[in-house]
Amino acid sequence: MTTPLPEEPVVPADKPLGGPANGAAAPAVSDATVDPAAGANATSVPETTVQTVEEQVVLQRSVRYPRLMITGLVVGAVLGAIVTLFFPVSDDYTIWQVMGFIALVGATLGLALGAVLALILDKIVSRKRGTATAVRIITHDAD
Repeated sequence: MTTPLPEEPVVPADKPLGGPANGAAAPAVSDATVDPAAGANATSVPETTVQTVEEQVVLQRSVRYPRLMITGLVVGAVLGAIVTLFFPVSDDYTIWQVMGFIALVGATLGLALGAVLALILDKIVSRKRGTATAVRIITHDAD
């Protein structure tokens, strides 16, 4: 069984629309007059005014350094471990010791190469900038 959705308040066309910036419901605006004889039971609804401001903003893409560095670290460690399998191991160390050491060296080199790649990509991407129009909506409650 479905429950009916509540109806949205109808706002006259000559009244401004808008509400608080935090997403809360805006007070309903109506043309009804309050009867002074109603006394304390009468409530007044403050009107909300909405102001829009258009601003030019600069858009610039950026490189995510941690992602490239972590990717380089993982790729370097895996390649270092795989390279170990292609070379003979001496009797002084086990295959796992050699693989771990070479994986650490590969991870360090991969981290450094990932950082250098991030710096190069950042220089390339920072050349491309764009502009856009941002619309800021400001609401004021009449007190």
